[in-house]
Amino acid sequence: MKIVLPVAGKGSRLWPHTHVIPKALIRVAGKPIIRYIIEQLQTLDFSEMIFIIGHLGEQIRDHLESNYTFPMSFMRQREYNGLGHAIYQSKKAFDKDEDMLVVLGDIIFNTDILAAIKSPHNMIGAWEVEDPRKFGVLMTDAQGFVTNMLEKPERPPSKLAIAGIYYFKSAYKLFSAVEYLMKEKIQTRNEYQLTDAMKNMMYGGEKFQTFEVFEWYDCGDKNSLLDTNRIMLGRHATNDRVPGSIVIPPVFIGKDVLIENSIVGPNVSISEGSIVRDSIIKDTIIGKESRVENTILESSLIGDEAFLRASSQEYNIGPHSEITTSD
Repeated sequence: MKIVLPVAGKGSRLWPHTHVIPKALIRVAGKPIIRYIIEQLQTLDFSEMIFIIGHLGEQIRDHLESNYTFPMSFMRQREYNGLGHAIYQSKKAFDKDEDMLVVLGDIIFNTDILAAIKSPHNMIGAWEVEDPRKFGVLMTDAQGFVTNMLEKPERPPSKLAIAGIYYFKSAYKLFSAVEYLMKEKIQTRNEYQLTDAMKNMMYGGEKFQTFEVFEWYDCGDKNSLLDTNRIMLGRHATNDRVPGSIVIPPVFIGKDVLIENSIVGPNVSISEGSIVRDSIIKDTIIGKESRVENTILESSLIGDEAFLRASSQEYNIGPHSEITTSD
């Protein structure tokens, strides 16, 4: 089995941060999103992980090659033509037909993937949501077999959303389905969608069954990223005491962080090398090598190597930014 992780997206909903850092490397509770995903996958029996890279892809390659030793390769998606098109870029890594696990590279999840890949059928991870209009939506029968699927419908027929985890018994059958879409120029929302490719496979007799995703956390925009940070801090927080300051758990305080005369927490992540002075900070993520002084921060994202000296406000400032206000 090969594992394919599409991580080529530009992450436009997280700009300005993703202008210089790929979304897969955005940190949650002090750890890049991609590392949460790999922790879920490393225990599986696979021959190779294939990363589909694009925007700032060399950063992803450098990070992975520096931190992991399992077999991996990198394929570039040069045109952003949809998820089906992205996965198709991995075809050259398959010298024979075999099963394939696809996991989107910008989600944090908890599920029993091992049980799913033991199924005799193709499998799709499913997660029930209140507003499924921004997801692929599944319709199933009583046994959990998929009867139809729609990409981001305006009027969803169910609340069962595709969670971004897919298992295919035959990679070649998926590639063939995507090739058909491209040949016939079948697009939804001007892209070659994976949902359309899977529907094409179903028309050819392939069966898809759902498996339950127990937990699913979005990291796609500022608010969802902060929500996910709060949840992950509850599980992975450090238990630091800082002389001269007050730390209210849960927090993550990275290596070589300096905190002086401040109140930090709850739900705060501060990455390595940053400095916080004379400030009150809660529900905030601060990047590496940043400096925050004389500021009250709440529900904010502060990028790497940023400098902030301001009054009380909610901020979303990217890496290498500087904001100061006069008294």
